[in-house]
Amino acid sequence: MLLKSFHFQLFIILAAISLTLSYTAMVYGHPVWPDTVKVGGEFRTRVEARFNDDLDGVQDDNDLLVLLRTRVYLDLNPTDEIKIFAMFQDSETLGQGNSFFQTPSDRSFYQGYLQVLTPGKWTTRLRLGRQELLYGDERLIGAFNWGNLGRSFDGMVLRLENSAFWMDIFGTRIKLPNGKEAQLASSYAHWKKFPSGILEPYIIVYHGNELGLNNQELSLVTLGTRIDGKVGQSWDYGFEGAYQTGQNAGNLISDFALQSQFGFTFAAKCKPRLGFEYNFASGDGTPGAGTVTLFNNILPTNHGKYGLIDYFSWRNMHDISANFVVHPSDFIKAYLAYHAFFLPQPANGVFAANGQQFRTGIPGASAYAGQEIDVYFKFDPIKYFSGLVGYSVFFPGQFFADTGTADIAHFFYAQVLARY
Repeated sequence: MLLKSFHFQLFIILAAISLTLSYTAMVYGHPVWPDTVKVGGEFRTRVEARFNDDLDGVQDDNDLLVLLRTRVYLDLNPTDEIKIFAMFQDSETLGQGNSFFQTPSDRSFYQGYLQVLTPGKWTTRLRLGRQELLYGDERLIGAFNWGNLGRSFDGMVLRLENSAFWMDIFGTRIKLPNGKEAQLASSYAHWKKFPSGILEPYIIVYHGNELGLNNQELSLVTLGTRIDGKVGQSWDYGFEGAYQTGQNAGNLISDFALQSQFGFTFAAKCKPRLGFEYNFASGDGTPGAGTVTLFNNILPTNHGKYGLIDYFSWRNMHDISANFVVHPSDFIKAYLAYHAFFLPQPANGVFAANGQQFRTGIPGASAYAGQEIDVYFKFDPIKYFSGLVGYSVFFPGQFFADTGTADIAHFFYAQVLARY
């Protein structure tokens, strides 16, 4: 099946062309492409096996699927100040069944923008067109690269930068997977010389005519800041806090979220690091009535932050976690994590990493949502190739028993990524 897929055939053709051109350049002693032209891409395939995805051992929701993604790009730099970038993406899902996380196949013009750079004491960079947006840990705005479709935005990004500071001002729009349109604007700053690390204050405006309760208007303003740094050679820390206000279907919004983490890296060749993290996001005790207090983490990359099985996102949650990372060799990374989940407002339920409600809540349900264990191994033997294998298990808590089924879920995956 893989050998017959469009993705694999396209990747082989492009890789063969790239290798041929590289060999020709080596033999004849001069490049086939001028330095101002770059052609490349990537091919990624991931096999996923999900068992008991809806936490109901009776229902047939086990799923074994293959996700294929091919990206091809053209990068033109006619001058040092001008860049023209275009990327085509072809995503395909094979063998998808009845699991909660549905991924459609799609072919799209994923990125395409013009960039103009103006050097100086304050360098300015203007980017116009379709592009990815990645800020901070991507808890609020991200490209969701784990997903087979990714995420890109149409609009303008203006960056002002000097040796100690940069600030992005942007206005964009995006068509969401449910077919609705959203507008996203922000001023996001980055102070490079904050003591022991970086400081990132931001304001984000998110709007959609049908994104609110009962498909009504949503106007959301998020004020926040993020800190990330190190103390000495061994300790690292991070913090992010955000408050939201605005209107949701005519109701006032007032909610907030916090994230904090710290870790210690031991002085050993394999660089073992032990880390601890706490994530909180407010929930709503009376969903759909009165002031909206459910935090909205906008358009994030949730995968990998609140468990790898992706049942939770930065909405109505307490997530207490510990993790351990070690590098057995220069190209192998091993990761182990534990998460304990609780709900500030059980009546508001659980929201998954894809933004959808995973389990509807009820008043009086337990706040204890469950525990998760994640383990993976990542391999980067050469510059152009990487591999990933992992396993996650989720043990549902009393909340799921109070609101429906509560059987153990398992998630296995294996991924290879080749770039050229």
